[in-house]
Amino acid sequence: MWKAADSLELYGIENWGNGYFLVNDKGNIIILPNKDRTQSVDVMDLIEEIEKSKDLEFPVLLRFPQILEDRINDITGAFLGAIDEFSYKGTYQPIFPMKVNQRKEVIEYIIKYGAKYRIGLEVGTKAELLAALSLGLPREALLICNGYKDEDYLRLALSIHNVNNIVIVVDLFEEIFDILKYAGQMGITPRVGMRVKLFARGSGRWVESGGESAKFGLSTSEALELMRILRENGLVDSLKMIHFHIGSQITDIRTIKNAMNEAARIYAKARKMANIEYLNVGGGLSVDYNGSNTATPSSANYTLQEYANDVVYTVQKICEDEEVPCPTIVSESGRAIAAYHSMLIFKIIGKKNAKDSPLRTPKDEDPIQIEDLCSAFKEINIDNYKEHYHDALQYRDELYDSFNLGNIGLEERAKGETLFWMVCKKAAFLAKQAGDESDEFQELKKLVSQKYIGNFSLFQSVPDMWGVEQIFPTIPLHRLNEMP
Repeated sequence: MWKAADSLELYGIENWGNGYFLVNDKGNIIILPNKDRTQSVDVMDLIEEIEKSKDLEFPVLLRFPQILEDRINDITGAFLGAIDEFSYKGTYQPIFPMKVNQRKEVIEYIIKYGAKYRIGLEVGTKAELLAALSLGLPREALLICNGYKDEDYLRLALSIHNVNNIVIVVDLFEEIFDILKYAGQMGITPRVGMRVKLFARGSGRWVESGGESAKFGLSTSEALELMRILRENGLVDSLKMIHFHIGSQITDIRTIKNAMNEAARIYAKARKMANIEYLNVGGGLSVDYNGSNTATPSSANYTLQEYANDVVYTVQKICEDEEVPCPTIVSESGRAIAAYHSMLIFKIIGKKNAKDSPLRTPKDEDPIQIEDLCSAFKEINIDNYKEHYHDALQYRDELYDSFNLGNIGLEERAKGETLFWMVCKKAAFLAKQAGDESDEFQELKKLVSQKYIGNFSLFQSVPDMWGVEQIFPTIPLHRLNEMP
């Protein structure tokens, strides 16, 4: 008998759900915002209330702010735990990049709850900066300005230097001249950072964001020249941050280790020339979307705690070697904060599979291929499914050749197609029973699967989906105690 536990395994919920999603005895999905089963909510209860409402209709995007709280606690707790374990002599400050989720209600909640950790924001445009300023960010929280910066963007960022803890990161070398020019005109001492271009590259789908070919970041010679320019202008202590970013969704922990070793060494060397306070390790903390715990594009082969330990330990070790003070470690783990907190609920309005057709009664005058397909369907079993499937492929090809030569009509072709897909479905079922995971039968499984039609627009209904070609878990919300 099929049980809820079987659905948990089938859909891999415990692998990708990170403790926030489970199935109850009724066969319904439940949400555990704090990973505590005593404080869970049955999604079907929510759906029942939505259906009663006159103001709401499907599709509906549900948000669970308690999950945002838990993610902020987990990430900050991992770094604070590593700081305690290695007796790190600096601190940690989390940052949420606004580009990950620009919904006002989401960012307001992150700022409000994360205030106890002094959580800050990262912006990449003037529009994002204006939005950040309207959200009441605490004075002590970092506000990091990245991205291409025109005159309006820079003047706005400089004008709030005395109100916010703002750092303007130099992503392109030429920006330092504009920063100094406008700061001088406005009578302001700027706080700047520099994004360095590491030799180490990322891993996964966004690997091109890092390495020597990255579009943003300063080379070693440019970084040295920037510090020389600041020193000549009496502003060397205005350099407050070293920043790097080797890509989003970093899948392999070895990549992170290599990048951290290089970045920490750059910080230590630069710290001997300027009073740098922050080492910003950027984003990249991966979310395991497919639950495989591997270095594949939609997963990661490391845990959150392992990530924090490697970052803290590497910085600590190199700072001790170079005899420089440890920086405040900053991370921009936006995806890891926001990914779990929302879910899209939509109704299935139909199902379709072009291979599902009524079987017309075979006739004596039907071509030999139809007779052969009938025999294959009757005789196929777990011992001979491969042979009969391959035979069916041959019979189908012969049937199409006969049709193209004008020897058979549409009715005979339809009979043959229906019989062929009946053999395929039976072969796929038997292959599953036999534990056959070969590429051939995995592809066949996809071909014969049922297609469900959902009533939603991907672009309108999933505003959190900012990454192209990203995998998102999709599951039924009820009847999970029944065999699909």
